[in-house]
Amino acid sequence: MYKMNRSIVPAFMLAGVLAGCASAPPYTPEPFTPITLEPTAYTKKVDNFVIILDSSSSMNERHQGNEKFLYAKDIVSRMNQTIPPLDYQAGLVVFGSGGCMDWKYSKLVYGMTPYTQSGLASSLDSLECASGITPLSEGVDRADAALDGSSGEIAVIIVSDFEQADPPRVLDAVDNLKSNYGDRVCVYSIHIDRDRGARKLADQIDHVSGCGFATNADEIVTPEAMADYVTRVLLIPGPLDSDGDGVPDDIDQCPDTPPGVRVNAVGCWVLADDNVLFEVDRTEIRDTTMLDEAIEILIANPEITGEI
Repeated sequence: MYKMNRSIVPAFMLAGVLAGCASAPPYTPEPFTPITLEPTAYTKKVDNFVIILDSSSSMNERHQGNEKFLYAKDIVSRMNQTIPPLDYQAGLVVFGSGGCMDWKYSKLVYGMTPYTQSGLASSLDSLECASGITPLSEGVDRADAALDGSSGEIAVIIVSDFEQADPPRVLDAVDNLKSNYGDRVCVYSIHIDRDRGARKLADQIDHVSGCGFATNADEIVTPEAMADYVTRVLLIPGPLDSDGDGVPDDIDQCPDTPPGVRVNAVGCWVLADDNVLFEVDRTEIRDTTMLDEAIEILIANPEITGEI
């Protein structure tokens, strides 16, 4: 549990910085070739995502021989390399304290802004160290504030070892996030390390969220596993079809067809595959089914105009 008593924080933070500098082992990420998720093959599951990255002193400890902070950055980098270039609004929040945090408890270092892989990568590369206490609740609050005024669905992804955090404060912050955005927001936790006690908090966060899920970073490190993770969190397989006529937007020449109409291969309303035929030398139409359908559609959508 962390304490916010400022009279003792400076010494504690200094100790965290010094310990981190002394014990951080070199870390060289393994080669990573991301699996390409073609934008035309997916629809966005969310419109906004925020990554919350732990930059506290506990992240200077080792996990499988690697400094956890650098390992966590690598996980976020692999995620960034895998996310397809769709029109998301994105943000990156870090939390901790001390010199590595410019003496703040949380910072928005990227966004909220239209997502670009290069923009997020640059902000991630600017994070050089981890220090201080673990105010995870401050990170959640910072993400909450960054999302203010957003529209559409939201994914919040927490990347942390979840150690030395204050569970009641963290869960209150997640609950407040849900109160502000309701079913629009889901919270996902990526656990660095395998400490069972810390993982319990990650699972509790997802329970309060009501959607999302917790996973361990080791389980999504490969290109295949990361592609699956990105798909589950941010994407829906299948191309975007805004008007729901079964024709993807990228080839739909009539993007605003009303619900229930029959369309051709390029998404435009057609009455039937064949011409409307009359009886020979008479004014009676042989089959009025397609005209009856058209009348129902026109009555239901009075804003539609057309020519005969």
